[in-house]
Amino acid sequence: MLPETIPDFEAPKRNRIMMGGEVPSPVSSPSGCSFHPRCPLAFDHCKTERPQRWIETHNRRVRYFAAEEGAKDI
Repeated sequence: MLPETIPDFEAPKRNRIMMGGEVPSPVSSPSGCSFHPRCPLAFDHCKTERPQRWIETHNRRVRYFAAEEGAKDI
């Protein structure tokens, strides 16, 4: 899901996946992973922990529990 949100002006047009919900305030960000309130793949521990390990996926580096735990194609 996250790789689809990154603009790629070189690639042909494709359907974009839009994240729902509201962008968190930079002043009072949520506990745990900043994306857990809007992420359809969020795990329970996403609410309390931030992913620490960088994962290489789709030629990009991400910090994402779903990537660490082998969730469906992200």
